[in-house]
Amino acid sequence: LLSPVARDSETPTHEVVHACYAAFDWINEQEYSAATKTRVRSVVDGWYQHLVGRRLAAVNPATGLYDEFKWQADPSDPAPLSHAHVRALVEAADSPRERLLVVALAAWGLRANEVASLHVSQFVRDVGKDEAPYVTFAERKNGPGEVNLVYGLDALDARLDALADREEWSGYLFPSPQGADPHATRETIWSWFRTLAERADLPEEIDGERPSPQLCRRYWYDTYTSVLEAVLEGLEDIAAEQGSSDPRVVLSNYLSEERSRKVRREFMRSELAEAFEQSE
Repeated sequence: LLSPVARDSETPTHEVVHACYAAFDWINEQEYSAATKTRVRSVVDGWYQHLVGRRLAAVNPATGLYDEFKWQADPSDPAPLSHAHVRALVEAADSPRERLLVVALAAWGLRANEVASLHVSQFVRDVGKDEAPYVTFAERKNGPGEVNLVYGLDALDARLDALADREEWSGYLFPSPQGADPHATRETIWSWFRTLAERADLPEEIDGERPSPQLCRRYWYDTYTSVLEAVLEGLEDIAAEQGSSDPRVVLSNYLSEERSRKVRREFMRSELAEAFEQSE
């Protein structure tokens, strides 16, 4: 995936693009839902855009996938976790711990095991004016990484205030309820979430699965995908003025990486606020 697109790669561009299209030809023939196929396409395109923006890749071989594969989600497809579901979880949360649980899973898109071991030392909030606070991970599924926190710092602060009253606190945001371990386990996070989902009266099945932390992570990806689509729609007029029919060209080639990140964050913050902020 990486070596053919590297800036110093000797692989011809047409071969890189052909390999990417061949993978999606295979996906197109499978019995996945249109929603799943469009999600995969968006993630792959976004990943390559990130590599190009960071100057780690010379080409994004996924640029033309939107024109080649015009998948449309069927209205009868099972709905993923929605804004309404998330709002129900927030309204059912009756403690700073539960509210942060929902924020960490659905607004930050963290895995259950990452939420379980969150430590106050991982959070970096002293950032530049146009940057977002973030949480760092020395080890993730794909290596070290950072996750931007465009929403939910109030829930983090409320949790920190609640934990500060403890006589002994090791810095973990979800201390082990048993006391044997310094922090909660992945299984405990799943148990807490399902208890909250039942109290929030979520459907027994969503997207063909029981409500779970995994669906929250999928919700984050779906929301981010919709954000990218909204950003591209806003760039259509600029693309037309540049003589291009593809607003992704503007996003990749004409907006600075800093400006592009800022626009995406603003849209994402707005989307998350719609789901998380309770009605009066």
